[in-house]
Amino acid sequence: MIIINLTGGLGNQMYQYAFGLYLAQKHKTSLKYHYTNALFNTQRSFGMDIFSISGTEATRKDLRRLGVITNRTLNRILYLLDDRYSIQLNSHIHTQRYPYAYDEKLRSLPNDSYVQGYFADKRYFKGAENIIKREYTLKNELDKRNKDLIELMKDVDSVSIHVRRGDYITNKNNPQFLGINYYKNKINEIERKVKKPYYFIFSDDIEWCRDNFGFLENKRFVDHNLGKNSYKDMVLISNCKYNILANSTFSQWGDWLHSYLNETNSNH
Repeated sequence: MIIINLTGGLGNQMYQYAFGLYLAQKHKTSLKYHYTNALFNTQRSFGMDIFSISGTEATRKDLRRLGVITNRTLNRILYLLDDRYSIQLNSHIHTQRYPYAYDEKLRSLPNDSYVQGYFADKRYFKGAENIIKREYTLKNELDKRNKDLIELMKDVDSVSIHVRRGDYITNKNNPQFLGINYYKNKINEIERKVKKPYYFIFSDDIEWCRDNFGFLENKRFVDHNLGKNSYKDMVLISNCKYNILANSTFSQWGDWLHSYLNETNSNH
C-alpha cells in the first residue's frame, strides 16, 4: 500500500497523485490518498474527485497501520520537522524536503510508505504516463458552453494565455507574478510563427487581463468557470493549439494534457 498526502490546489494534487500512482504501479500495490492540506498555508479543498481515479481515500485503519497521526495540527508540525530539519520520527513516512529539488532517490521508496511533498516534476512519474493519462479523464462531460469553446479552439489557431496573480501578489512567500513583459515576449514569439492567432485568456484576475491585453486583435476572456468549476479552465487550456503558461502547476498540467491530446489525435 502507498498512501500519498494530497495538499494545495488542484495542480499540486495532480502532481502528488501522479507520483503516488507511479509508486503503486512499481510495487504492484494499492494507492490510497490522504487529503490534509498540511503542507500549505492557503486553505484549499480536495479536487481530484473530478477525475476517474482508481485511488481510494485512506481509512483511519490504513493510517494507523503506517503510524500516521490523523490530527491535522500535529500532522503539520511533524511534516515541518522532517521537511525543514530532517527529523524523521516514523520510518514509514517519507518527505520531500525543502527546497524540493528533484531527487531521483524518492522514486525508490519502498512499499508501505506514506509519502508527502510537492513532487512538481514530470520525472517523478516517468514510466507511468499512460495510466496517468487514463486516470486524468473527467468523470462528467463538460457543459455546452465549454464544449462550444473547444469547438471554436479547434477551428482557429487557438492560443491560451494563463495569468496567475492572486496569492502571487498578496503572499510574499509564494512565487512571484511573472509580469506583463513576460507575456508580451511570449505573444511576440507566437505572432512570428502563427499567421492569425486567436487568444483565449484565463486568470484568477480577469480584470487585470482586460486592462493589459486590450492590444490583442483576436481574443476572448474566459471568465465563466468560477469556484468549483475552475478546473474546466485547465481542460480548455489543454485543447488550445499553443499555450503561454504561468509559473503555476495548473498551467503545467494544462500543457501536459495538451501534449497528450495532440499525441492521441496523431494516432488516429
